[in-house]
Amino acid sequence: MRHLAIPCFFCIILPLHAQTSEPSERKLNEAVVTARPNINALDIRAKSGVVQTVNMKLLLNKPMIDMSMALQGSVPGLVVINRGELGEKPQIRIRGNSSLRRGDAANEPLYVLDGKVISSDAFLTLNPNDISEIKVLKDAVGTALYGIKAANGVVEITSKRGNAIGRLTASYSMNLGVTLQGRRGVEMMHTKEKLEFERRLQNPLAPGYLYSADYIRRAYPTAQDLEQRIAAGQRVLDSLSNIDTDWFEELVRPNLYQSHNLSLRGGNEVTSYYISTNFSSQGGRLPGNSTNRITARMSIDQQIGRIGYASVGADMGYSQIETPNGTDVSPSDLVYLLNPYESRSGKLWSYGNKGSYYTLDDLLHQYSKTGGDKRGGVNASINLKPWEYLSLDAVAGLDFVLNEETNFTPSTAWSERESGARPNERGRISRSKDTQQNLSANVRLTYNRNWNNVHDLTLGANVDAYQSDLDNTSLTGYGVGTKMSAALINQSLTGNRKPSVSSGTERNRQFGVGFVGGYSFQSTYDLFASYKRDASSLLPSNHRWNTAWAVGLGWTPTQYDWLKSQDIVSNLNLRVSLGQTANLSGVSSAATIGTFSYHNTEFYSDTRLLKLQALYNSQLKAEHTDTYDASLSFELWRKLSFNFNLYRRQTSNALLDVPIPLSNGFTTMTRNIGVLRNEGYEISANYRILSHGDVRLSARASLSYNRNRVVSLYFTDRLYLNDSDPLPVFEVGKPYDVLYGLSSTGIDPDSGLPNFISAQGNPMKLHDNPKRSDFVALGFTTPPYTSTFGLTFEWKSFTLDADFYYVSGGVRRYNYKYARMSDEAYRNAVAGMTDKTWWTKGDANKVYHTRFVSSASQTLLQYANSTNVGKSDYLRLSMLSLRYRIPRNLLQRIGYVVQYAYCGVQASNLFTLTSYAESDPESGRLSGTLQPVIAFNLNLTF
Repeated sequence: MRHLAIPCFFCIILPLHAQTSEPSERKLNEAVVTARPNINALDIRAKSGVVQTVNMKLLLNKPMIDMSMALQGSVPGLVVINRGELGEKPQIRIRGNSSLRRGDAANEPLYVLDGKVISSDAFLTLNPNDISEIKVLKDAVGTALYGIKAANGVVEITSKRGNAIGRLTASYSMNLGVTLQGRRGVEMMHTKEKLEFERRLQNPLAPGYLYSADYIRRAYPTAQDLEQRIAAGQRVLDSLSNIDTDWFEELVRPNLYQSHNLSLRGGNEVTSYYISTNFSSQGGRLPGNSTNRITARMSIDQQIGRIGYASVGADMGYSQIETPNGTDVSPSDLVYLLNPYESRSGKLWSYGNKGSYYTLDDLLHQYSKTGGDKRGGVNASINLKPWEYLSLDAVAGLDFVLNEETNFTPSTAWSERESGARPNERGRISRSKDTQQNLSANVRLTYNRNWNNVHDLTLGANVDAYQSDLDNTSLTGYGVGTKMSAALINQSLTGNRKPSVSSGTERNRQFGVGFVGGYSFQSTYDLFASYKRDASSLLPSNHRWNTAWAVGLGWTPTQYDWLKSQDIVSNLNLRVSLGQTANLSGVSSAATIGTFSYHNTEFYSDTRLLKLQALYNSQLKAEHTDTYDASLSFELWRKLSFNFNLYRRQTSNALLDVPIPLSNGFTTMTRNIGVLRNEGYEISANYRILSHGDVRLSARASLSYNRNRVVSLYFTDRLYLNDSDPLPVFEVGKPYDVLYGLSSTGIDPDSGLPNFISAQGNPMKLHDNPKRSDFVALGFTTPPYTSTFGLTFEWKSFTLDADFYYVSGGVRRYNYKYARMSDEAYRNAVAGMTDKTWWTKGDANKVYHTRFVSSASQTLLQYANSTNVGKSDYLRLSMLSLRYRIPRNLLQRIGYVVQYAYCGVQASNLFTLTSYAESDPESGRLSGTLQPVIAFNLNLTF
């Protein structure tokens, strides 16, 4: 594999970096030397760009084990979407997807911690108590200094630092509580309805029909003891009727949640330090299953004579996931499978013929899994001011993440016994190890001068380098029996149980040179401009270099003397910006450069064969994103602050893996295929409603709207995966996430079959193959509107905070996994389905079609249609916090040991209101609802 040669700045600058969120300053004549948290965090960005800060106080009020979900609703335009159960990595986007390619790799923002680039997995494990500030950079002015890495926006994190007050300060905080069950996806049938439903479905695998008089008369019409058989069957049904298990209450249990944080801060004017450690734990839904996390951080700031500061830091994190009782079907999924007349120890009718031999314990003890993430990082920075107006700053950092996982399925597990494998082939073990290492360095030279507070000029230049290394190894083997040991793998096996080992490595290098300039006149007129050239090893040599540039203007008319004298408008600011950034996020070197690997199964004699990993495109170019922004902010009567952003972000040369003829030996190739546009607006406001004596009340709200559409597809108006696929992947003029489906007029009361209408208005039969023209756009799956609103009420030592999160404008298809056909009669179904199903001719206004349609004739039912799509709008109480600050006179009674203390109750995601009738409207999964957490909180400062 070819790589870009980059000067070894990493050999010049130690791979360490840290800064202070509360800058330490020392005056040298008129010069000010500052230990800054991130040398790219220039003040001139915010004067004409969109740089918004997260309210860390509100974020810390959310008792959540993962940093990412705590950010939901914190900043307009930053959208965090829960994908499943607690602990699963969420989707994070800034102003939508900037690429036609799906997934996080192409669309996630850049994460920067104290000037060093970290992975999204590392960001997920950060301890919020160690963070002093989070900034979200959205437009070209805000992100331009990071160049090609920042096309999807930047989340800039600044960690806490030591203090220079000459005394040690110790802080301890604790959250201790429970994670509740959360919202049900759908209400399932109780026993009475389920047995009747089974009788009408007429499948003998289900006891409601097997022991019914209908089946017995049909199966034994001439039996002399027919009445006795019917009576015996009724006794079985009566026995089952006495059981009515609510599997949601039985399987989805409350979990223990806890978090403990201890930090030390101290130092003097020359040296300051910060040390912290955190332990957090989330109990699993099954006994023994748990997630535990430990983090630690250390930083030191050291004054260098009279000219500057040096800072070093180190951080680590360890997450452990223990699953001694694993199941192929999660407990929250079993809620929608198990029947109400089943119990933990009895026969599982819900698994058909297989259920005759297994109980619930067999399902819940299929495998064990252990895994975890180990994260470490070191960083260093130096801030020098050898001359009054000139400063030299350098930063370097290393971030390392190791993910390891072991899965073990014993030979006695239900899945192994049903696999058809011979006894000596049973028992499976798999191990994987994935590592990601990010190495970054940046050197910046800045000239800044102010003339009598009238003219303020900033000029700068920087050189940065970045390297990312990925390495993964996996092993799978069979025949280990009941012992979890790779040494027991049966090496003699062939076929699909042959032992396999795979491994892969990839390196990505980037190198950039940039210039920046800023000018302010009387703090009223602001100008920002930047230019950066980046090279990437991912691109062919003729397209290796790309440009990022940005220009921004700011105007603050409230600096005029005639506006300073009035009290109505206390601040008014307008900003406009435009710029362009290249994007290579998520691009693999195999897409651009001939990359080979050994073939796992094919050999020539005793020689392994090499295979080309992908059909590479030597003409591939980076995506280019053009960004336009306009912003207005003002403050009225020093009570109401308002901010409005209007933006457009357009990506040209958008990359996509597109179909190619099979004669090439591959099915797809990465190409520059089109143009994607995101545009919208963001509004945020804060209002201090009341401030009188001991009573204070304030409100906050935000609204963001993002509309995306495909502007152009080179050479076509619609793009399909293959010639036979009726659904387009993308269509010009439509959103990239449009949901296509068929037009349905409901259930035919005569036949019980769904009615569909073609593009010409003609009725379609259920087994017809639809034409491309028959599909219509039913909506889009990503909601365009997200909003928050909250209140803070303070009375004496009490503080109450509440935040709501609202999402609207999207649609989601009902998956109907709980709507049983005749062949799945032995599993539970949604409550009320018996009355809503078509059974006989003349049944009108039914929701579910006849249950006796063969799978071979259900061609049209595999697609979404106008009757099985619902609005995914929802309103969530995302945070509720009540805190009490313990009075100082009470603390004095214990001898000033505790300097500051407060306690309270905190809750997150207490409830979700939605009209979406099926699964979770956010994740789209029956078991994916974000669970509520309620915790007692205690904070002490010594």
